[in-house]
Amino acid sequence: MMGFPHCSICVVLALVSVFMGVTRSYMFYILVREFMRAESSFKFKFSFY
Repeated sequence: MMGFPHCSICVVLALVSVFMGVTRSYMFYILVREFMRAESSFKFKFSFY
């Protein structure tokens, strides 16, 4: 049975995978936010002219 005090390599791999998941979701959020901002300014340009 495996408890929490695991080998150090497994703990490091788990922390790295969690860090990569958080970073990936944050980068995806930035991309979506920039896409929404560009799309809204694009619509505003067309609506004014």
